[in-house]
Amino acid sequence: MQAVSSSVRKRRIRTTTWIAFAVLALALTGVDLMFYFWPFRYREVHPLLEKTFQSRVDVTRYHRTYFPHPGFVADGVTLYRHGDTRIPPLATMERMEVVGTWTNLLFHPHELYEIRLQGLHVRIPPKGTAARGMDFNGGMNPKSQQKMVIETIVANCSTVDLLRPGRPPLRFGIETLQIHNVRKNEPFQFFAKVAIPGPQGIVEANGSIGPLKSGDYGATPLNGTYSLANANLSLVDGVAGHAAASGHYNGTLAALNVAGRVSIPDFRAGQAHTVRIDGVYQVTVNGKTRDVQIHQAMVKTAGNTITASGSVAGSPKTVDVTFSGQNCRVAPLLDMVEESTPAVDGLVSFAARAQFRQGKARFLQRLRLEGDASVEELRFAQGGTQGKVDAFSARVRKSGEDDPPGDAVTVSAQSDTRFADGVAYFPDIAVALPGARVQLHGTFNLLNTRIDLTGKAELDKTVSHAVTGWKSVLLMPLDPFFKHGKAGAVVSVAVTGTAAHPKVGQDVMHDK
Repeated sequence: MQAVSSSVRKRRIRTTTWIAFAVLALALTGVDLMFYFWPFRYREVHPLLEKTFQSRVDVTRYHRTYFPHPGFVADGVTLYRHGDTRIPPLATMERMEVVGTWTNLLFHPHELYEIRLQGLHVRIPPKGTAARGMDFNGGMNPKSQQKMVIETIVANCSTVDLLRPGRPPLRFGIETLQIHNVRKNEPFQFFAKVAIPGPQGIVEANGSIGPLKSGDYGATPLNGTYSLANANLSLVDGVAGHAAASGHYNGTLAALNVAGRVSIPDFRAGQAHTVRIDGVYQVTVNGKTRDVQIHQAMVKTAGNTITASGSVAGSPKTVDVTFSGQNCRVAPLLDMVEESTPAVDGLVSFAARAQFRQGKARFLQRLRLEGDASVEELRFAQGGTQGKVDAFSARVRKSGEDDPPGDAVTVSAQSDTRFADGVAYFPDIAVALPGARVQLHGTFNLLNTRIDLTGKAELDKTVSHAVTGWKSVLLMPLDPFFKHGKAGAVVSVAVTGTAAHPKVGQDVMHDK
């Protein structure tokens, strides 16, 4: 029995030994095959990089990694667009680290878990240059047919420069960039946090891009949401303030539809007063030219609502906007363009077209505007001026007709207007107040607030009622000469002075 038991044990040992040798042989064969077909060898990776980035790729140092994750590390990576070393490199990277998993390596060898790009610096050639005009072609090594799938690309703390001849580059600092599901001919997901140069601020965006159109990048689809925080508008010529916005976008790079909300608590145009602005908008942005088509925008400030549409386009950019408002308070609107305290208040309705050109002149000198406006319930902020208007109206209106409540007198007016070089031109202003109708024409200089308006006034009573004291007595003999039809008198008037101290005069001795 002992001999049989010993023989069985020996057979078991021999069997176990053969199995162990077989497993070891298979393992060694598998390891040998794995290293033979190892996807991270430089002679495989280098043409793949050139195919992926469609550029010449120079690498300073390269080594493979095995534990804890298979992959490779490439230091000092430089990408030359189309291999042209005469122009600045398209991108440089301090380090590219590719991380795989052993599971993917065995069962899905062309799937990568993560690519980490450190110190990425991308340079976009100037617009109009030969380098900018190059389209990526079929790559530096069209024989490479590998179909790589990348789960995640991380490129935090990166920089993108838009090169400009004779000027410092326009720089975008990418604090965070994560790209997911990178597959050929499929869209990929992304999240980005970017410091933008103009207006300076932080943009966060997430969504999807692609599939990429290598022949026409403008046709690349995009979709997602965004937010803008603390954008400094002082770098935008002519305005100042800090803006915050959020919304969503969809479309293509060349025609991106954007809708959202914006809030500017401290907006200021030129040297005018600081006001709060809130708005909603729907625009289309051309990412290739940075032109903007404003389909609809609604702006609210101090209880006023203004609607607008237009464009920001061309090179240099020109703002061309058509806007309108109904029953807006006058004083808050004047606060947006005047340096001094508004001298009048009331309700205004308007429709106009404005153009804003770039330059070194003051904001109001670069503004062009044409439109029409009507004002109701206009009152002067200065008590002395309003008192004179109240007294004048009381003298010239017929007793019992058009008497305003109490002593309050308001003015209504309507006119076409044209604004250029800081001066508003009024070809025909129709003004009405109890007891008088006035037709005026002239100018209002918003740069120094000087008023120069002249015209005729039709009074319900005679000209002698328009003044007081001894002047009234002296004018009584002239009353018949100024009488016209059913009117008590028709006289020439002039409005001069400044917005803070206007002067209304009755020039009764001759026609101006």
